Amino acid sequence: MKTVQATDRLVSIWISLEQPPSRDEMGALVRQALAERGLAPWPEVEAEWFAAGEDTLVIARPGHIGRVGFAFDGLDALLAGALSNAPGDSSLYAVPGGYILTVDRAAAGPALYEFGDVFPASADWEAHAAEQGGRLVQGDAIAVLRRYFGGQL
Repeated sequence: MKTVQATDRLVSIWISLEQPPSRDEMGALVRQALAERGLAPWPEVEAEWFAAGEDTLVIARPGHIGRVGFAFDGLDALLAGALSNAPGDSSLYAVPGGYILTVDRAAAGPALYEFGDVFPASADWEAHAAEQGGRLVQGDAIAVLRRYFGGQL
């Protein structure tokens, strides 16, 4: 059984007595909920799900189109992803357990997805991380990494 609430800025889906949806299924459920209510689909979806017993709650909102973050658990993974990506607007942050590299979504190459994990680095998150002293490089972090660690294209 599914109970759905949807507006142009938020979709919530309560699923009872069914398996929790996969990440791909969550996106499809959100698109379906918006379409059934005559609302425009979102270009990007940020969704989370919470399970308790036989119930699952999905909460979704429009995703941030401009930038995307990638979490790397170490320098080797960061360099493998970043040095295989074209330089451009990017920032690098130190976080407990590794690094976060944020890039323009359109410039995010396959290696970033291969070696890193997508991280919800919103503009608010980036501002907070910078205030806390976690930003290592702003502007073109990929070019800086390339300058110090090699990897010419």
